[in-house]
Amino acid sequence: MVDKKDESNGDEKFDHFKKLQELLAQLTTEQYESIKKKHEEYMNKKDPDEPAKSMEEFLFWKTQPVPRFDEKKSDSEKPAYGAIEHKKLSEVSTSPINLSQNIEGFEWCDMNINNESELDEVHALLNENYIEDLSSTMRFAYSKEFLKWAMSLPGTDPSWLVGIRVKASNKLVAFISAVPIQLGIKNPGMDENTVDEVKSVEINFLCVHKKLRSKRLAPVLIKEITRRVNLKNIWQALYTAGLVLPRPISTCRYTHRPLNWNKLYDVGFVDVPEGIKETAMQEKYKVENKNLQLIEFEEKYYEEVSVLFKAQQKRYKLQHVFQSKEEFLHQFLPRKDVLKSFVYLNDEGKVTDFISYYILPFNILGESEVDIVETLKVAYLYHYCSDCADTLDNDRSLTIRLNEIIQDMLSNALYEEKCDLFNCLTSQDNNLFIEKQNFGMGSGFLNFYLFNYYSEKMNGGIEKVSKDNWKLQDKSDIGVVMI
Repeated sequence: MVDKKDESNGDEKFDHFKKLQELLAQLTTEQYESIKKKHEEYMNKKDPDEPAKSMEEFLFWKTQPVPRFDEKKSDSEKPAYGAIEHKKLSEVSTSPINLSQNIEGFEWCDMNINNESELDEVHALLNENYIEDLSSTMRFAYSKEFLKWAMSLPGTDPSWLVGIRVKASNKLVAFISAVPIQLGIKNPGMDENTVDEVKSVEINFLCVHKKLRSKRLAPVLIKEITRRVNLKNIWQALYTAGLVLPRPISTCRYTHRPLNWNKLYDVGFVDVPEGIKETAMQEKYKVENKNLQLIEFEEKYYEEVSVLFKAQQKRYKLQHVFQSKEEFLHQFLPRKDVLKSFVYLNDEGKVTDFISYYILPFNILGESEVDIVETLKVAYLYHYCSDCADTLDNDRSLTIRLNEIIQDMLSNALYEEKCDLFNCLTSQDNNLFIEKQNFGMGSGFLNFYLFNYYSEKMNGGIEKVSKDNWKLQDKSDIGVVMI
């Protein structure tokens, strides 16, 4: 029996389909080929080796101090490494960008996430308008606790949580954030113990309400957060994006390890390969319940873990250099339903290993944007370090240790935290365990960018063999993990 509401929706969809057919029939061959070409460019835009546009077509980014796609190795204006543009504090405007030049009826605001009502506003904006997959069927479901953790890093200036409101209604319709980070960048010609330490910020949570996407507010938000950060005498930034912009310093790929395979299959996240039975897939992704007595990270382990962390980061060309105990503890002390972190001790009680992962649910959307069909609880591998990191045995010891610890994390994520999926990038030393622990290559890439800093491209743990065909490298140069 067909419900009347469903019947009318069906008629409406059929009418739309007929109109689409009529429009397609009116297209000339030239128009059709143009649309087809743009569609192919859109589908390829995630490939860092094949940017969808030339440098001149990036109307905003071609005006910014970022590496260019069209630069040549012989370019005399290109620095060997370091800042692309040098500015003085006196050159930075102390007044916000005039929004009325871009869009009338809007105003800037600073968001205080320690104020519950303002946190509610940021939470609602992100959960209703932030990252979706291309089909708009999945969207991050941030908790308020997660957002407070991500945006309240020690040293974060209150002016770095930037919003745009509608003057008439006071509604928050756009947002961007920055938090401080000290980067260690290992450039060509440097020995293994030398890095260029760069005072920077992480740019994150750039979000514009869907109804305002045509107003080009994203470049305005970026310019304004740049101005505010510059006023604190900080001139570089780290940011990531799935889109290919000028120019990635590195590209990593997402990998996925099913934990609750049946649930992932039911919502369409995983498929059964042709000729394979469901029972075989269930067996492949079965996770042993180890009933572990893991030791949670506490402040008393800080000194030992921080030493191991520094040694681990030396393996990479893009490093996270913590500036204080307060910052380290903020990032790694466990938080319920947000962050899990553990230490491993030897028989003498000395820390040998540290590992962490954060939890970020995904909503599966129905036909309506507000219709949530299912929620997937997803674990994301965060930072880790081991006393095997500096052994000279071609990573054999580190490979063994990481595989053992990742097995523990899979068990903990499934049986203790009830996660459905465990994700990690091809960054850090993750390639030492990705295949062994049944992580599969995802369709998504994550491009890393440095603002106002030039460095040669770094290995993201993957190598392109041919179009749509990538393979894992032995290791990655990327040691930073952005939330």
